[in-house]
Amino acid sequence: MTKRITIVGGGIIGLSCAWVMARSGWRVTLLDGAPEAREASWAAAGMLAPHHEAHAPGPLWRLGVDSLACWPGFVEDLGIAPAAVDLRLAGGLMPVFDDGDAAEVAARERFLSAHGIVARWLTPTDLRHHEPAIASDCAGALLLPGGQVNPRLVCTRLQAAASEAGATIRYHTPVTGSDDAGVHLANGEVIASDEVVLASGAWTPGLAALAGIDLPGEPVKGQMLRLRAPDGVLGRFVHCQHAYLVPRAGLGLVVGATMVTSGFDKSDDPRAIERLAAGARRLVPTLADAPIVEHWTGLRPRIAHGLPVIARIRPGLIVATGHFRNGVLLAPLTADLVRCIASNQLSPCDLAPFSCPGLPTV
Repeated sequence: MTKRITIVGGGIIGLSCAWVMARSGWRVTLLDGAPEAREASWAAAGMLAPHHEAHAPGPLWRLGVDSLACWPGFVEDLGIAPAAVDLRLAGGLMPVFDDGDAAEVAARERFLSAHGIVARWLTPTDLRHHEPAIASDCAGALLLPGGQVNPRLVCTRLQAAASEAGATIRYHTPVTGSDDAGVHLANGEVIASDEVVLASGAWTPGLAALAGIDLPGEPVKGQMLRLRAPDGVLGRFVHCQHAYLVPRAGLGLVVGATMVTSGFDKSDDPRAIERLAAGARRLVPTLADAPIVEHWTGLRPRIAHGLPVIARIRPGLIVATGHFRNGVLLAPLTADLVRCIASNQLSPCDLAPFSCPGLPTV
């Protein structure tokens, strides 16, 4: 008998889970109250950069490294060329403009070297060759392994691929709770399931509470913008204290991002947008007159202990949330881990650090 799984949440994590589970033979229903995937997944810049934020080895860094390695195969299995989702694996830069940058880059290089990760130092001359648009007073940059992808294109393809594999995708479908009877919808419908996956990003703690689970977490607001610029201004993403810039094929440069804890408030802060634009123009002076063609706000899901939760927390209920700034990076591996959990198979990595705070996994 085909097992049934209901996935609550239609962002990149939920869609990845839906596609992987449908390909594995499960009868999949995905539910989301929103009209489409328009939160953290849609808002994200799409950096695949586990080495740019980690200062020391730890479970999140190792999870990110493993998931980065999954991306080429993930896209290939979706049946598309890397260019279809603007997947680039040319690494990313950490530029040095001042002593603070230099100290951070030196520490990052020591940490990565000690763990066998090769990072290349680019002198100012090297940098001019690779990325001539970066400001001339840059003292060099560290080129780290990594990549980038357009998460909006990924979500679109995942939705199509999951549907092609037999999954039922239902947006505009609010969920009001789940129990042994199944997943309860706002219209009174109950969807019976053998497994339920809560993957609703910043809304997951609220849904978990409806199921009697205390999952301490909060949304973190991020504002971003996109500048009009021709292709080729940057060949890879740049990440530093001033801003991060991510080129998107045919779409200019995405610039991010702020971090504000203000609940579910998504109101704009024009001053934050101007600060981001100024930081981008500081890094790439040729953007001085580049207009802002889009700006937006997203809510990242952060769990209190700072790590994602990827765990079965009681029979029939799995949580996959709290990816914070790494949802796009971690989507392929998270989906595979959810498949292992739901199928009672051995996980390819240690899931103990990603349990629900205060609750044993089952």
